Amino acid sequence: MTDRHILFSGPMVRALIAGTKTQTRRLLKPQPKVLKNGSWYRPYPQDRSNWQYALGGIIHAYAKVRIVEGDRLWVRETWSHTGDHVFSISEARRCPFGHAIYQADENPDFPHAKFWPSIHMPREFSRLTLTVTDVRVERLQEISEADAMAEGWPHADTGGVGVPLRDAYPIGWYGNLWNDINGAGAWEANPWIVAYTFTVHHCNIDAMAKEAA
Repeated sequence: MTDRHILFSGPMVRALIAGTKTQTRRLLKPQPKVLKNGSWYRPYPQDRSNWQYALGGIIHAYAKVRIVEGDRLWVRETWSHTGDHVFSISEARRCPFGHAIYQADENPDFPHAKFWPSIHMPREFSRLTLTVTDVRVERLQEISEADAMAEGWPHADTGGVGVPLRDAYPIGWYGNLWNDINGAGAWEANPWIVAYTFTVHHCNIDAMAKEAA
């Protein structure tokens, strides 16, 4: 088990909190130069980070993934701190008063808060921890409707009724989201990705033992 950080945008943080997001997809780097009709598998004896691409019984490519089953991911998100005279992250870490607040939430009591980007969130201010339960290497467009819903499709309660057509279906919504994040044409390029499934714990990673108790 390894502890790592992972970044999420505000809408995805809200989906994690709501329990509608239990998967995330990230680009496989570097992208392997292989055909589309083979398959990825883990060699025996099993090395959970090592994947091989086979076609017709011949190994054509190898890939290593950073995150494997059992790893814990502490979520980084856009945040601030309510302590008096806290103008820097180092001051927030030292401040004995106040607490972290998060841009993904409504913060009417702190209308002038200065928020820091998620990449600058220290571990101790993270409020969400993910435990990875499954890892798959596949093409982006292999995503199923159930997987797209698990990515946090925001219209499960209405079934897509009464929303813009681009978001009315889970896979279409996810394709548009991928393009919004990665640039026009990113979905159409159909890259190799790593799909992670996880459980969400509403606590700091270093407080998980207390949650389990």
